[in-house]
Amino acid sequence: MVRKIRACAKCNLCQNQQPLLDEEKRCQIFWVGLSAKLVTTDDERPLSPTTNSGRLICNVEEKCSGIETYRTNLVKCVPLDDHRKLRYPNIREMELCFPNLENEIKELVPRIVFLLGDKVATTINKKFNIKFNGWDEFNYTYKEYNGTYYVPIHHPSYIYVYKRKQIDSYINGISDVISLLM
Repeated sequence: MVRKIRACAKCNLCQNQQPLLDEEKRCQIFWVGLSAKLVTTDDERPLSPTTNSGRLICNVEEKCSGIETYRTNLVKCVPLDDHRKLRYPNIREMELCFPNLENEIKELVPRIVFLLGDKVATTINKKFNIKFNGWDEFNYTYKEYNGTYYVPIHHPSYIYVYKRKQIDSYINGISDVISLLM
């Protein structure tokens, strides 16, 4: 699977940087961000612990120890603007890369897929025709699709920037969902 994704050239984003992928492994939980970031070393992975988002995910993983996780992005390559600055991927790029996410889910068979932010949740909603109920504060809801639970949550970077005083509530809300569904 990883070899196939690394060889993907459906859009021109692979010219910016090879697809950013985690280690291929069976897991119980997927974290799905929107797109890759520019890497500075060859051993970086999606939602790296060196980022604010990655650190928050690490805090959740530590609270729920013993659970195997996998980090990925909807768009595996890094979208850059004309000035080589990170930008949001466009709809076409998300569409072209979506089969890679589907293959990851099919191959690695997670029980829970956390969708980080509205753009990722909206894409899953459209592709799988899942109507999400949203969330109330940090009480996250989920929908089951083909034996996997999909859970839209606030993006960790949003929490870090705008809700920093509520980080513990965020972590507890996610860990509550994990406890319920595992």
